[in-house]
Amino acid sequence: MAVGFNDTGIFVREFKYTSETGAISTFNKEEKVEVLRETDNTYIISKNSKSFEIPRDTMIRTTRKTGAFSTNKETKLYSLPSENSIVRAVLESGTILSYRSTNKEYGIFDIPSTGRVGYIKLADVSRELETNITHGLSIVTKTVKNDNSSITLLKGEIVNIIDFSEDTYTVINEEKEEFIVSSDSLTLFKSLEEVSRSADRSNLSEINKVVQQAHSLIGKRYVYAASGPNSFDCSGFTYYIYKTQLGITLPRISYIQATAGVKVEKSQLIPGDLVFFNTTGSRISHVGLYIGDGNMIHASSGKGQVRIDTINSGWYQGRYVTARRIIK
Repeated sequence: MAVGFNDTGIFVREFKYTSETGAISTFNKEEKVEVLRETDNTYIISKNSKSFEIPRDTMIRTTRKTGAFSTNKETKLYSLPSENSIVRAVLESGTILSYRSTNKEYGIFDIPSTGRVGYIKLADVSRELETNITHGLSIVTKTVKNDNSSITLLKGEIVNIIDFSEDTYTVINEEKEEFIVSSDSLTLFKSLEEVSRSADRSNLSEINKVVQQAHSLIGKRYVYAASGPNSFDCSGFTYYIYKTQLGITLPRISYIQATAGVKVEKSQLIPGDLVFFNTTGSRISHVGLYIGDGNMIHASSGKGQVRIDTINSGWYQGRYVTARRIIK
């Protein structure tokens, strides 16, 4: 069926295609192409009226055709597949259509808004597209922010990709919020089978919830013994996040929170872990929420507010004691 136009894709790296005759076709990074179809481990694409079978990990598919059609200009609804037939209606651009079948350069369509049926030139019709999600694999553990939210990338976990430009991927979370991620943070799967084997993301949604909540509280006042929603001490901050986001009730005191969950080595930290410090010289006296890249969000008594600080240098580096993983 020759209705509308093909899906689109973008190359994420240069690829050289060698034909059976030895001819070489070069596809450049960020080059946009038409996607005709896909197999388990390839995309079938079109360029200059020729088709090529391209490995899946060289490009992402950015759009996918839906079952919806519409007129792309003011056009006529004919009684027969001919401009010389009776004109049953003149349709505005953007009129929604329901497809029945094709007759050469015409299609038979229903007009749901009026109940009319007739022939329309296929050149005047477009098939609606939706954004396609390509699954990639994170090769880093980090938190990425946009203006209003954050997304957590965990090494070895699936990431939803919708675009590629200027050597960066655009990825989305479950709320369809967009984030820009450097190309060296992700890799593409070579086959749909690999995607299927990696599809278990049972705790990533929970991690995102607590990290996003922590970011949203940055700037709130530090108040001793407070546990939200507008002021916190250090353990009140972590207590509030886990209670409100996941319904998990942590102990209220930092050194007792250090008995919750399971112990995790500093080298194995992931976002959402609790990190503990001895800031008084006697025992654990401070806790923060790890967010990746060596940083934590915490309620700082010294700075009087919720803020981001590094745990790998400065004040907190030498006072680090342990870490616990609550989300298992």
